Amino acid sequence: MAFTSKEIAQKLHDTTEAKITIYPCRNLRASNIGHPCERYLYLLIKHWEDQKPIDVTTQCIFDLGNKMEEYAIAKLKEAGYEVVTPTVRSWQIDDPYITGREDVLIKNPETGDLIPGEIKGISPFEFDKLNSIQDFLNSKRHYIRAYPMQLLTYMWKFNKSQGFFFIVNKLTGELKAIDLFLKDHEALCLEMLEKATRVNNAVKEDKIPDPIDDESVCEHCPLSHICGHSIAIPADVETDDELDELIDQRDALKESKKTYEDLDKQIKEKVGDRPKVLSGKYLITVTTSVTPAHVEPEKEVPEKVVRRFKYQKIGE
Repeated sequence: MAFTSKEIAQKLHDTTEAKITIYPCRNLRASNIGHPCERYLYLLIKHWEDQKPIDVTTQCIFDLGNKMEEYAIAKLKEAGYEVVTPTVRSWQIDDPYITGREDVLIKNPETGDLIPGEIKGISPFEFDKLNSIQDFLNSKRHYIRAYPMQLLTYMWKFNKSQGFFFIVNKLTGELKAIDLFLKDHEALCLEMLEKATRVNNAVKEDKIPDPIDDESVCEHCPLSHICGHSIAIPADVETDDELDELIDQRDALKESKKTYEDLDKQIKEKVGDRPKVLSGKYLITVTTSVTPAHVEPEKEVPEKVVRRFKYQKIGE
């Protein structure tokens, strides 16, 4: 058999697929406490073994995330900062019961205090928009809105007044540090603790919490098949969440005509001949009108086909 790119591609696929694992989850973790659906958190503890396995693409994203953590630590050390990677596998908070493990601790060069830090790989579009904790909380992406609760859990556990996010641009490798101060987000910390208490009580009492109605969360939920709550998607609608980022970028850049038109073209090419497509957040409907060929005074007019695209944000 010839040694070809096809063989390499298959080998890469197979080795990545072999790494896919469903790990036990027997209690709340700092890494998932910010998830918006308490029903999901309950089911994750009660039925972790029933999760749908992730696909190869998602496993690649996780693998890349691990490498970005190594990259960020190296960049911080290169800049002269003392960075400590915790050796304890995980710790726990007893009341409410939460386990966790921070990514890094960075030493304050003036006081010697070790400050917890969390490293996240971010798409270039999101990277430019995240410059403060409020930007995280205002994000359209539920998983980005969840990040501050994770870091707040570490800060509350170790009685730290400050924490850092270190976000890495997945395209350029640029590293950005963002402060989180407990005094500015005490209400969010309290919300996190109350949420953890509710979920832990639900698990003890075997009482499943109410679901949320958010297509962007439910559509990709690994436990949707046992949740008992579903958001109906018409049978004639295809799903394609890769369109989300293109549409978001197009709308953010309407004042730049060329960029807008280029993104608009990419969206329409990706939609192709499909009459209806559902991305994570948009229902795209395409209508086609045809003006038949006809003769006008002194000229022949050829047939004209016009395709009109309508973008409807789900829930609006």
